[in-house]
Parts: sequence; structure tokens; C-alpha cells
Amino acid sequence: MTSVRALWQAYAAVWREIGADKGALMLLFVAGVVYSLFYPLPYRYEQVESVSVAVVDRDLSPSSRTLVRWLEALPVLDVERLGGEPAALQEALWRGEVMGLVVIPEGFHGELLSGRQAELQVASHEGYLLAGSKVLTGVSQVAATLGAGVTRQRLLGQGQASWQAEAGHAPVRLEARALYNVAEGYGSYVVPAVMVLIIQQTLLMGITLIIGSRAERGRLGQSPLGYGGMLAAFTSVGVINCLYYFEGVTRFQDYPLAGTLGPTLLFSVVFSLCVSALALLLASAFDTRERGLQLLLATSIPMLFLAGYSWPVEALPEPLVWLRWLLPSTAGIQGLVALNQMGVGLGQVSRELWVLLGLALVAVPLGAWRYARLPGGPLAADAAPDA
Repeated sequence: MTSVRALWQAYAAVWREIGADKGALMLLFVAGVVYSLFYPLPYRYEQVESVSVAVVDRDLSPSSRTLVRWLEALPVLDVERLGGEPAALQEALWRGEVMGLVVIPEGFHGELLSGRQAELQVASHEGYLLAGSKVLTGVSQVAATLGAGVTRQRLLGQGQASWQAEAGHAPVRLEARALYNVAEGYGSYVVPAVMVLIIQQTLLMGITLIIGSRAERGRLGQSPLGYGGMLAAFTSVGVINCLYYFEGVTRFQDYPLAGTLGPTLLFSVVFSLCVSALALLLASAFDTRERGLQLLLATSIPMLFLAGYSWPVEALPEPLVWLRWLLPSTAGIQGLVALNQMGVGLGQVSRELWVLLGLALVAVPLGAWRYARLPGGPLAADAAPDA
């Protein structure tokens, strides 16, 4: 009973300190709510729309006018300029006034009718990758549709039946369906991964604030039971944030959600335990509460890239491919996104689970040993000997 009481007292003490520390409370809970409401706002439309495109029609033929009309009909494109000199429009592209430039050369209509390959000159502003890719994709789709229609009419004119003409210009029918991210939106892709990183970083910084405050008061040392109570308290904070994001925010923001509560809860416990253990070990090296914030604020972007989510793992240097697994965010992002957005089972994220458990199995004993030897701990160098 004494052990349970000591564990509970340490657990409750952390929650009292969080409630009394406005900075920690803001980081551990309020920041998560603010992020969940405002971070997804730029991606609420999911797709890039109304990308400005300049079109130069040098052919002035029925086919070129049809092509321009179809480009104007695409919701993703906004055809702002018709006519003009390509050199002047190229300057506008360089200055970012338009995101794309399409030049329809003379003879375009004749090339189509003769069955030869007609060419379009297309340039896009790749300084904005999403906008530039939408220009190329939209123009390619319209050009392919126009070419298919002309080919079909030519085949019909040669006496082929409708089904023969259809098969002639499209011998293989492709039906593409996006899995998991059915809207193919950028928000559904990036926000769930960033949620995991937000949970980790706010938990890391919140723990360093609490432990830093204890260090300033000279009461940093803890018995193994006291350390266990602290670890359990911070782990519960992480689990609450995980469930808030993946069971609440994803539903509220209408992001893809295919997982179930059980696997998400289990993975969240392991992830939060790992992050909390590493954060307690890291925080024990700081003697002021602000030091952790100063060091950790700049680490979020590198951690996101190292996770292999927004940047391909194959493009990383070989040492980083292995060292990145020392960060809980790497396994956390891969595992939680797979569980919630893809609906996989725990067996399919076993690698990520074992990585987090391995990190925790190293960090927890080291943390208990470290806090027992800090000032105020039972094994501190200045601890009074037993009578």
C-alpha cells in the first residue's frame, strides 16, 4: 500500500503542478486545441484551385478555341490572359503573376486532323510545386480529351463502328481510385502526420518546463516510485492529446478515418510513454525551465523530414536513415497514420511498436537511475546516511 500511495502522490503532484503552471498548461493542452483549430485552415479546401494561367492562341482554329474553352471550364485553372506575346507572358511567369503559360502554335488544328502528333508549349512556375503541378495536370487532361475526340471522329469517318472507334483511341480503360486519401487533398495527407509531431513537441517542451521549475527549486531528485508516478502522469497527458487529435480533430475536420479506438489507444500509450521517458531524461540535464524551450523549438521541422513522410527516405543520407528511428516521432507518425487513416491492424505496425518499446526500455531505467542520483533523490551524493 505504501508503494501505491507513493506512486499516486507523485502522479497527483505532477497534475497539480500542471494546473498551477500557466506555461505548462498552455503547452500541454491549450496549444493542442489552438493547433487543431488553426493549423488545418490553410488546407481546408484540400485542392489548389483557380491557378492563374496565360494562354497564347496562335492557331485561332476551332480546335484551339475548343481547347481554350475547356481550359477555362476547369475549376483548377483561371485563364486570365488570352493573346499577347509569349516573351511578355514569360516575364509575367517569372514574376509570379501567373503560374502557367500555354502556347498553342500555328498548325495545331491541321496536325490534329491529319492524325499527326500536335504539340503544345506549356510552362509552369515550379517555385510553387502544387500550383505548377496543377497547371501541367490540367493542360494534359484537356489536351488528351481533345485529342481523343478528334481521333474518334476520324475513325468514325473512316467507317468504323462507334465501339470500334472507342476502342481504337482508348484500347485500355484506366479507372483510377485514390485509397485512404480519397479527396487526394494536401490537408488529408499532411495534417495527421503533423498532429503526431505536435503531440510530441508540446509534450517534450511541457515536461522540460515542469522539471525545470523543480530544478530551480532544488527538488529535482525522485525515488524510483516517484519517477514512476511522474512518468505515468506525463504519459496520460500524451494519451489524452492523442485521443483528442485522432478521435476528435480528424472527425471534426473531416479527414479520412478508418481506424478503431482499441489499436489507437494501445499505440498512443506506447508512443506517449516513450516520449515522456525520453523527455524526463532530457529535462534532467536542464537547470532552468526555459532551456528546454530554447533547444527544442528549432527541432520540429527536421523531425518531420526525418520521419520519411514529407520527404522520401530514399533521399536521406544512409546514416540518417538509421538514426531517425531514435526519434519517437518517426515511429509515431508512421504508426498512428497507418492505424487511423489506413485502418491497418496492430500487426502491420509491429515494427513501429517495437521501436517505441525499445526506446522506452532504454529510457525508463536510465531515467529512474538518473533521478535517484539528482539532488533530493535517495541515491544523491549528499543524501544523509541511514541511521
